[in-house]
Amino acid sequence: MNNFVPLMRVFGAQCRKPSGLLGGLMGPLMNWRHKPLSRWTIELMDIQPHSSILDIGCGGGMTIEEMARLATGGFVAGVDYSEVMVRQALKRNATAVGAERVAVKSGDISNLPFEDASFDRACAIESFNYWPEPVAGLREVYRVLRPRGLVAITTAWNKEMDDQPKYAAMAQRMRFPLYAGAEMVAMLTAAGFSKVQFWLKDGKGWLCAVGVK
Repeated sequence: MNNFVPLMRVFGAQCRKPSGLLGGLMGPLMNWRHKPLSRWTIELMDIQPHSSILDIGCGGGMTIEEMARLATGGFVAGVDYSEVMVRQALKRNATAVGAERVAVKSGDISNLPFEDASFDRACAIESFNYWPEPVAGLREVYRVLRPRGLVAITTAWNKEMDDQPKYAAMAQRMRFPLYAGAEMVAMLTAAGFSKVQFWLKDGKGWLCAVGVK
């Protein structure tokens, strides 16, 4: 047990910002683990063929690839503050990047590297728990969305889970908070979003909060 806590902290740090050799393994792992979660989020985002979409904390680029398949005449951008993940996402989406249908940038949620009103849709899948200032980050998302643009924030570990105490203890060791649906709704509302609501995935406990600019 004494060795378990440091191990969880190392794993939590790599989930937060993959780096080095170990970080190189995180991209494929997260792409595999997050694929069902990403597909559920994409269903809730109502992506159209000409949508312009931002994936915040894009990791290894799997979600970018999935969204680009739907936005066939649109544009998908990814941003991550891990250089390891940016490189992996660029490699995975190299053809779409070359066709200028996809772009991946290094950046931080406190200062997204995009102009005001650039996107119709934005998502953060399994990255929101790591934002140091959630409401400030959401205000930055609000800035880069167009009027009537939609944001979807999804987390697998949250306070709505049936076995929440177990995951709360693990999250504490990994040094990130868990949120309830009502807390996420309140933060989105404080950031300026309207029509805010959240969904729970039956049988999974996943949480997705959605708001409109």
